Amino acid sequence: MKSSDIWIPDIIPYNDIREEEKDIDKYLVAVNSTGHVQYLYPLLLKSSCKLDVTYFPFDRQKCKLIFGSWGYDGTKISLTNLKPSADLTNYLKHGEWLLLDSPTKTNVKYYSCCPEPYHDVTLTIHIERRALYFLFNLILPCIFALSVTVLGFYLPAESGEKVSLGVTVLLTLTVFLLLVAERTPPQSEVVPLISKYTNVSLPYC
Repeated sequence: MKSSDIWIPDIIPYNDIREEEKDIDKYLVAVNSTGHVQYLYPLLLKSSCKLDVTYFPFDRQKCKLIFGSWGYDGTKISLTNLKPSADLTNYLKHGEWLLLDSPTKTNVKYYSCCPEPYHDVTLTIHIERRALYFLFNLILPCIFALSVTVLGFYLPAESGEKVSLGVTVLLTLTVFLLLVAERTPPQSEVVPLISKYTNVSLPYC
């Protein structure tokens, strides 16, 4: 039956950052004789998540999706998680991130504005970055460049190539530093260890 023919609770993700709402009224609702209602529709969510990139590209992240009613308190809508974790039946593997776990939890919160309780279901997504790409394209070349810098100290000054070698390594490390800056979100709370390593290496070039 049409979703407009029945009452649909206003369950939304609290930390959703989508600019436009998707029209879901065209999708049908499945209702059986027991009164059980199932409303399934495709949806693409964009959520804010605080990232800790200290150990980039070997970092692990935890992102939370909080679902709850915006206009009804816990005395009118009671939310609960049916399963201890998300349903990954149709999950497609990602090339950059590895999904470790996705537990769900029901919370009851009280706000200063209202005496009634508010229910929400929190889905915590545990992901780990696949570091193979960065290992071969960033980590190993950076280590090789620093090794060349160390070998430059043993290069005789009369050879005439010591300065050009140092300048070449300096430019190489600068490029790697720019690559790290492009791949990590801009923030001032933490600095990736690889960025610290590259910055410390620059004066020795």
